[in-house]
Amino acid sequence: MNLTFGFYRDAERSQPLASLSLAGGTVTRIWVGTDGSKVAMTPSGETITLTAQAIGPGLPASQVKLANSLSELAHGNASVAIGQVVSGMQALWLQVEDAGLDDGQYANLSLVSNAIYEV
Repeated sequence: MNLTFGFYRDAERSQPLASLSLAGGTVTRIWVGTDGSKVAMTPSGETITLTAQAIGPGLPASQVKLANSLSELAHGNASVAIGQVVSGMQALWLQVEDAGLDDGQYANLSLVSNAIYEV
């Protein structure tokens, strides 16, 4: 069975997010969630958490800020809670802190969630 839970560039789910192109300091909005026909939750009922994860050298996950709203982004960190149950799409805001980073492309960062299932 395929999950409908995923990451998108738009709330209509027409543009799946296969990769991010983030410039330092730039604020980016993405959408995360289900197609609305199912709800996503964790097996233990805990909060679904999304975390920026470095998969190689270069851009450390600690340089990424995630938040549920633009106003919360100033205090964001590399993880964000999106709720115990997710149905439909939610906006998520990302920003890369560019202090101390060299100019260049950083293609070694992914967003992951804790274990989820859909019903």
